[in-house]
Formats: sequence, C-alpha cells, structure tokens
Amino acid sequence: MQKKSIKATAGFYDPINLPKDFPVTYPVFRTPPHSPHVHNCCEIGFCRSGAGIFIVEDKIFLCRSGDAIFINHQEFHLLENASPMNSDWKFINFDPAALLAGWLPPEEHALDVSRLSGRNFPNVIHEKEHPEITLAVHRLVTELESTDSGYHSAVRALVWYLLVMLQRLVPAADNCAEKNPAEIERVYPALKYISTHYAEAVDIPKLAELCKCSLSTFRRLFCRSLGCMPLEYINEFRLKVATAMLASTSRSILEIALSSGFPTLSNFNRLFKAKFNKSPRNYRQDVVKN
Repeated sequence: MQKKSIKATAGFYDPINLPKDFPVTYPVFRTPPHSPHVHNCCEIGFCRSGAGIFIVEDKIFLCRSGDAIFINHQEFHLLENASPMNSDWKFINFDPAALLAGWLPPEEHALDVSRLSGRNFPNVIHEKEHPEITLAVHRLVTELESTDSGYHSAVRALVWYLLVMLQRLVPAADNCAEKNPAEIERVYPALKYISTHYAEAVDIPKLAELCKCSLSTFRRLFCRSLGCMPLEYINEFRLKVATAMLASTSRSILEIALSSGFPTLSNFNRLFKAKFNKSPRNYRQDVVKN
C-alpha cells in the first residue's frame, strides 16, 4: 500500500515491519493506536478477556472474550476499549502472499484478501457463531508464543486454513452494497469524534463542522455512505458500548446507561428493547447463562 493514497481525513498510515524470511509478527503486547489507522499488511486479533468496541471503516462491532477479528490492508480501524471495557488482546500482523509463497498455487483465490472487507464483511468473528475460526486463531497465537519445533509450518497451515474459512464469510456479490470510499473518508472525522465522545451530548452541527461541510451536505453524505442518519449511528454506537458493559461488568444498568451517553434510563431502555427485543436486564441475564 502506498502511503500517498491515505488521506489525512481518514486516519493515518501505520506500517508494520515484517521479517522477510517469515513475514509474521509475534503476538507481543502492542498498544493499539488511539486514532483510525491502516496497516500495510493483514491483522488478526484475538480477545483473551474483557470486551470492547471495534470500528472498521463505517462498521461497529462488539467484541468479547474468545472473539477474533480480521482486518486487511485496506480498511481503517480503531479499537475502543477504554475503561470499564478494558480487554486483553493478542494481535498478529502478516503478509499472506509472502508467507505462503511457494506453498500454494498463485491462482488460489483465498489469497485475495481484498475480498475480506467492505460494508457486509463481518470483520469480527464471534466464538459462538464460528468456533472453528476462533479456535484456529487461538492456536495460531499459541504456536507463535511457544515457537515449538516446526512452528513455522504450523503457522503457515493455520493461516491458509483461516484464509479459506474467511473467504466463506464473504457475502454474495448481489447482496453486497458498494460504498464510496471518498464519501466515507469525508465523514470519518465525525466517526472518530463519536468514538471518543459518545458518552457526551454529541452536537450534529459540530460533526458537520469537523467534516468541513454544511449541515445539509453532512447529513446527505452521512446517510449515503453509512446508510443511516447521524443520530441513528450515534445511538447504535452507544448501544454497542452498553452491551459490552452489560456483558463484562457488574455496574448498575443506570450507570451503564449514563456512561454510554444516554440522557435517561427510560431513553436507554426504550432504544435497547427496540434494538434487541429484550430489556438490558434480560440481556445481561442471558449473557451470564451462556
């Protein structure tokens, strides 16, 4: 990826130096950047504990312990795991084509990681939905940590398996609505602001100002690029934050509502039930049972 193709409005370019002989980083602790960023390689993450929010381009994902995430070299992303949603992650960066060169026929379509992106691609892989994928990611982390005899071969085999399985998650072309990258980049300052100010009263005109456009233009761009109005996106983000807190903390529902940015408990309960068809209390009880 060329650095000049990355616009400042979208985030920043965060290249990873990969060894040439074995282009995979070891899962040593690395504090994720606090701003949207994109790498020059693929990234796999595994959540070992806690919960958090991942923002990938215009998508919002809730992550819990046991979940995995895959992000290619094209999508800006941001991990929002501030207290009380602190989570323990292991991140692995790798170049699949270089890693598997000579091992696989070059025409194998699973090496085309550009397909593993877009509005309908599920970057976060939930353990309950795809245990075979999250188990493989866990084994990949274990191999890289242990460096036992033959671990290079084991890593290559696991990466190949993961790429094949992830390709199966790519939506059918006729169901995948294309987005306009330029429009996403124009509203990304607003998405970045929401990700760090969701607990406050978010002023829509301020978001338009951050994106350097009029309020009417901002609303039009936002709706066209994300498929919803700004307030809908903000409430969706706040609900994801609230579900993470419900799943990983013992805080009261009132505390969670206010910490997530909802002005009142009744407002939180109403929007939560409309989204999940259950109350926050019942949601927490179901998470504990499962």
